[in-house]
Amino acid sequence: MFYSQQTITAHSVATAQSASLSIEPAAIYVPPTVVAGAPLQLEETLQLSDAVITRIANNEATKEFVSYFSFDNSTIANATFSNQRKVVSCKTFPGDPSWPTKPVWDTFDALLGGGLIPTVPIASACYDSEWGEKNSVQCANVLANFTNPLFHESDPTSIMWPIFQGRTCMPSNSTVGKQCIKGGYPQYAVKVRNVAQIQLAINFARNANLRLVIKNTGHCYLGKSSGAGALSLWMHNIKDIDFLPQYEGPGYKGPALKLAAGVTVREVYEAADRHDVTVTGAVSWSVGYAGGMITGGGQNPLAGIYGMAADHVVAFQVVTADGRFVTASEDSNPDLFWALRGGGGGTFAVVVSVIIRAHPKLNVVTANWVLDASKNSVDAFWAGTKKFYDVFLEWADAGIYSFFIMGNTPAPFLNMRYLFAPNHTMESYTKLISPFFAYLEAHNISLTTPHTHTAHDSFYSAYQATWGANSFPIGLDNSLPANRIVPRANFEKRYNETFDLIKQHVSSGKHFLGYHKAPIAHGNTDNAVNPAWRTCALFFVTSSNKSLDHSTPEALAIANKDLQENILQPWRDVAPVEEGGGTYLNEASVMEVDWQESFYGGYYGRLSEIKRKWDPYDVFYATTAVGSERWEVRDGEQGVQTQNGRLCRV
Repeated sequence: MFYSQQTITAHSVATAQSASLSIEPAAIYVPPTVVAGAPLQLEETLQLSDAVITRIANNEATKEFVSYFSFDNSTIANATFSNQRKVVSCKTFPGDPSWPTKPVWDTFDALLGGGLIPTVPIASACYDSEWGEKNSVQCANVLANFTNPLFHESDPTSIMWPIFQGRTCMPSNSTVGKQCIKGGYPQYAVKVRNVAQIQLAINFARNANLRLVIKNTGHCYLGKSSGAGALSLWMHNIKDIDFLPQYEGPGYKGPALKLAAGVTVREVYEAADRHDVTVTGAVSWSVGYAGGMITGGGQNPLAGIYGMAADHVVAFQVVTADGRFVTASEDSNPDLFWALRGGGGGTFAVVVSVIIRAHPKLNVVTANWVLDASKNSVDAFWAGTKKFYDVFLEWADAGIYSFFIMGNTPAPFLNMRYLFAPNHTMESYTKLISPFFAYLEAHNISLTTPHTHTAHDSFYSAYQATWGANSFPIGLDNSLPANRIVPRANFEKRYNETFDLIKQHVSSGKHFLGYHKAPIAHGNTDNAVNPAWRTCALFFVTSSNKSLDHSTPEALAIANKDLQENILQPWRDVAPVEEGGGTYLNEASVMEVDWQESFYGGYYGRLSEIKRKWDPYDVFYATTAVGSERWEVRDGEQGVQTQNGRLCRV
């Protein structure tokens, strides 16, 4: 079913061009019936059906192309189709004989009802390129906004971590001798506004053997939202939020929210606050809520009270690899439901909406302080830091979640940016933390920034005072991210060894952003969340050495080697997977060693079986996602894995 240029006649070109205005969008209206306990949202009431495919087959303007868009490839024998699938070695790439011709793309756009967007790299205004001459005013705007998440969210194909795109069109005032090309950006994006468009795009990608990627905000540390030569589903513009105060659905009765796939974390928190409820979600406000965050498990500031965000999902509405719109819940497709809650995004189905439990409003105390060696001796600093880790588990078990930075420049420091104590009053918080500060005072250990704390009567107020006010700069290419989940056993049975590694890590010039937490078992924990989270005490995000050169593939390879061998390996050794350690798959190194075990913690075999059942031809691919070991991105020598290359079977 893979067409060549020769199969498209001059007649079909003329027909597609002349009849495009008469092509009706490939969608049928479905009344907003109740599914999984909640009415369909507006974008879910426009769907692709077999009747619509029949209409395409009977329309003179579209019938020649119907097999691109059908559910079952009924125009060719199933056996022939299966054989073709088995021998395909690479996804179709621009310039290949089988790449769909312009009349096919034009027909696709017409059937979408408009919304097919050819990619223009976000920084192209800084270059003389195929997209026009350099525009200094527009280029200045790009440079001014390139570290702003909202700037990339509002672009159909841009992602927030340019190394993984391939850095083929980076903004610069001086671009003489440089070029701007698509690189790892997809070829086209669909501005999704309804389910029918998602179904049509998935059918098109499957039948034409196109690479398919999914983007909401582009907030991905590994480049999963990008892919050279791909068709992208840009989900960011479906924004419905429904509050369901008396929800009754699979396995749950109580207040809930139904969220469309384009909603961000801040938008969810705002909606919950308006309705006097609390929900679990990420710390970064620019993260898409329903897709990567939830499907990655959803580590969150309320973990000590409510566990992981994925534990609170009641149901998903998704489009699967066969183009069908289905429900995934305890009662409907339970295996898919299990996998989507923690088994990773971009590989099982396209999430259209999610229903989540909502909880009562709660008090939160927030605090901050800085301890460093500028007002103390190095020994006194480490004595105070040791006391902090001494009370680590006690604080975590009391529900506290912290967000702190440790480093060694210009002197060793522990910056408690945000200490977040949900379900605490000022009295209970003070009683809990006073022994730590009393120890510092008793040993003449001084805080560089004094301990300040504020009581809030809601999660949203506390969030806005902490992460909600954080700019979270992105768009940088001077480091490679990585992380590690360290279990509580390390603070019970291997404490001296673990603390010695913390001290060695910081003293040798490395850094990390640490979270201390104890995610409790709350809600439905029978899901694919990495088991390492269930016994987590310390989670930290670090990166390659920023003092190293990262500007070339050769330099990236050196920086990545140092990251894997000198920064991460000691942590793998002290917190191995078989003893409860692991890696969060959403803020990870794209070159993580033994990623199946580190990311999925023993669930990989089951997840792989579910992947093969629901997506037997690997319509969905994302780097380090379940099933990705069957594919490789042939990006040449980039230093680390990027998405700037053809996707081919291993």
